[in-house]
Amino acid sequence: MFFIAARTLASLVTEGDLQLGRVYPDLKRIREVSAAIAVAVADNAFKRGLTRMLRPEDLPALIKDTMYNPKYESYV
Repeated sequence: MFFIAARTLASLVTEGDLQLGRVYPDLKRIREVSAAIAVAVADNAFKRGLTRMLRPEDLPALIKDTMYNPKYESYV
């Protein structure tokens, strides 16, 4: 699973990132990158039969819909 996550992360580094000296995607893309890693890892778990859960029809949508969203509201 760590290899799948690392390979997915590496695939999301753009040429622009590399030109700026980054070895990771821009932090502004953290939610997109996190979702892509989660989908790849979950997909591997389903393919290897590591879960009894049935594979959702739209795994990427399920993951995005269940991601924590740190939305803070002002009470002022």
